[in-house]
Amino acid sequence: MNYRHTFIQSLLIYCVNSGVEVEKLLADSSISKNILGNNYQGDISADQVEKLWKNASYLANDSLIGFHLGTSMQLAALNIVGTIIQSSKTVKDALQIASSFVHLLTDLYAMRIEEGPSTTLISFTSLQDDERYPETKRHLGDFLLTFTMYELKGLILHNLKPIKLGLPTFKHEFESQYGKLFMCPVSKADEYVIELANDHLNLPIISANYELQSFLLNQVGELLNPSNLNGNFSKRIFNFLISNSYLYSLSVDAVAGTFNMSVRKLQRQLRDEGISYIQIVEEVRKTLAIQYIMNSTSSIKEISYTLGYSEPSAFVRAFKKWTGQSPSNYRIANK
Repeated sequence: MNYRHTFIQSLLIYCVNSGVEVEKLLADSSISKNILGNNYQGDISADQVEKLWKNASYLANDSLIGFHLGTSMQLAALNIVGTIIQSSKTVKDALQIASSFVHLLTDLYAMRIEEGPSTTLISFTSLQDDERYPETKRHLGDFLLTFTMYELKGLILHNLKPIKLGLPTFKHEFESQYGKLFMCPVSKADEYVIELANDHLNLPIISANYELQSFLLNQVGELLNPSNLNGNFSKRIFNFLISNSYLYSLSVDAVAGTFNMSVRKLQRQLRDEGISYIQIVEEVRKTLAIQYIMNSTSSIKEISYTLGYSEPSAFVRAFKKWTGQSPSNYRIANK
């Protein structure tokens, strides 16, 4: 499998969802539009990738496009989720397997895991000293750090909180956006670093995620653009949330940061369409909950945590409000 090709396709999909005209983006980057097809066999040069990152950031008006792509992309998109989940019992196992995949995605970085007495450092070290491809290096590094952190959150039943992050690309003008994305201290560093408490390493990987992610991959197209949402912007928010809900319940701050806008602007645009962010979150949870109960064998506990509920009892109450039945009874009645 060509992981780099798949990654480029994911970047293009993200750009489309950000309102970028993909044909113009490809033309400006000297890349054939045939790359959009699943059977594309051509090579993409490093110079073309450099242009793609630069043009994508410009056309999306997003200086932090690597970070935002990292929050929205899924392991499933790279077709490696099965390998990681089925071969891992703990977070430490998952990290070690993930590190072996980085070279398939890029020659610019290597992933290291260093376990100390009380904390562990996950680092992405630059493998090239030259600056021929600054846009690729910056945005891809941003992506790798964010993608790793967000995916770890989606693999466990606990709220993973890094101690701190280090960024070579750190800029004070983006401090508020860093706060929305990462919810932990962020500072300037020589390389990309995530520092975690060692207690996180032995946390078990949630077994349900592989089944739920596989379901999303197969069915997400049928769940997008619900008929009961009339506004284009509210549908974009719904589509983003439903595609990423297996991670955890995304906060309005994180979503606003991903859409490169303030929380106030996001809420105002939704209000103009007659809906609130909370209402969209509830619609997403309802849609996924019903589908998971009907089409998976995952436990009520696993589904409730995957949908962002802190306790299964809260999920059961919400499900009864939506359907008039408990999740267990609903599953039995719809078999």
